Amino acid sequence: MQQYTGFFITLALIFIIVIANKYLFWWVKSLIIIYYLLVSYFFITVKNRIDQQYKDILPVPDAYWIRNSEWVDRITNYLFLPLMGILIFIYLKWFTKARTKRAKLFIVLCFIPSAMLFIIFSFLFSFSYGYSP
Repeated sequence: MQQYTGFFITLALIFIIVIANKYLFWWVKSLIIIYYLLVSYFFITVKNRIDQQYKDILPVPDAYWIRNSEWVDRITNYLFLPLMGILIFIYLKWFTKARTKRAKLFIVLCFIPSAMLFIIFSFLFSFSYGYSP
C-alpha cells in the first residue's frame, strides 16, 4: 500500500474539491465519489496483478513496462478528464455568479495556477506510476 501513497493523496484532493463544492447536488457528489472509488479499485487491482505477474523476473522485460504504461495512461484519463470537467464547471459557475468585473478578473487569474497544478498532478501521476526506463 505504500506505493499508492501518491495516488491516495491525489484521490483525497479530488474528494475535497468535490465535497467542498457548493454548486453540485449531494447526489452528484455521491456519484462522482462512487465513480472515483470504482476507478481506484480497478487501478490498484490491475496494477497489482501486472506487478505480481512480473515479480521475480530480472531484468524486468519490456512487456511489463508496456502493459504497465498503457494501464496507467488509461487510468490517468479516467481520473483527470472527469476532474477537468468538474473544475471547468466550478470555474464557470464562479464566473457567472461574480457580479463585478474585478471579481471575474480574479477568477480568471485564479484559473491559471489551478490549471498549472492540474497539469503537474496529471503528469506526476502518469510519471510515477507509468514510467518506463
